[in-house]
Amino acid sequence: MAEILSINGAEVKIGVEGGKIATVPIASLQFANPQVGDQVEVYQDGKEYIVKKTASAGACADGEGKSINKHVFVWVGNFLFGGLGVDRFMRGQAGLGVFKLLLSLLGWIPFGIGTIAVWIWVLVDWIISMTKAYGSAYRGTENLTFDAEGHYTR
Repeated sequence: MAEILSINGAEVKIGVEGGKIATVPIASLQFANPQVGDQVEVYQDGKEYIVKKTASAGACADGEGKSINKHVFVWVGNFLFGGLGVDRFMRGQAGLGVFKLLLSLLGWIPFGIGTIAVWIWVLVDWIISMTKAYGSAYRGTENLTFDAEGHYTR
């Protein structure tokens, strides 16, 4: 399997099997919005290259899953409204979103059972989203991608 290593203007450097690097024109890519880290398949016909994006395990393929701007997801969905389950709804996990919302509503009752549980859950979800979005997994991209079940694809 090959991976896009860098994009410089009209050229794309792709790491291919055997530790080699192929430099191809960006016009050789058979998909829109190439990004560093994309998994691709490289075909060579003489001196011409054809590069197609592969659907890695858990990746959004054929319309399954979601892609969300990482800044909106982390700071709006998780930080501001994570206690209401908005982050889970954004990921496509409606059941967990409703459960998180119900725990939050129970938290409004003095010493409610949901108070501590929901704040621990919110903190853990926020730390995970910060680590994923701004760590090495999604470093070269502006979007987070989730598979059909709402799990991070990287």
